[in-house]
Amino acid sequence: MELIDAASAEFERVVRQLPPDAWSSPTPSDVDVRELVEHVVVGNRLSALILGGVSLDEARAQLDFDQLGDDPVAAVAESAARQSAAFGAAAPDQVVPHPKRDIPASSFLRFRLVDLVVHAWDLLRAAGLDEALDPSVVQRLWVAVEPHLPDMLAFGAYGDGPSGTVPADATLQARLLDAFGRRP
Repeated sequence: MELIDAASAEFERVVRQLPPDAWSSPTPSDVDVRELVEHVVVGNRLSALILGGVSLDEARAQLDFDQLGDDPVAAVAESAARQSAAFGAAAPDQVVPHPKRDIPASSFLRFRLVDLVVHAWDLLRAAGLDEALDPSVVQRLWVAVEPHLPDMLAFGAYGDGPSGTVPADATLQARLLDAFGRRP
């Protein structure tokens, strides 16, 4: 649970840094900055709802409106707190509905962690900011996801996936980002 809080804090840190003129900038995720921040907020809130027993369709219906309002940072913080509490209350083997197939909460948590951290980098890149992510978060995330990469990549949610060109001595951040379809 410490990692979901740390990954959420890293995402929030990045959102707080975004300059006003960056919100319409394109990101490596093929949406603009505002759309990507909203994507993460929707993911956080959707996670809280489905972990709490709401059906996937009902959760989507509840989130079918602007999720950022006039205060995107507050939306990020509030949604992260809801998501963290929901994961804290869920059993690791709780079945979670996912558009591709139902998965255990432990697997769903890994997807959410990657979403937070990789999209934090997407925002940094889009805004032209220093692209360094918190090394501790990157390291702990890599430890959590590396053994599960084949299963995670099989979902097809990470663009082109690994390039196969990252040298063995690349930084852990570069390896993590590359594994999930980013080319830093």
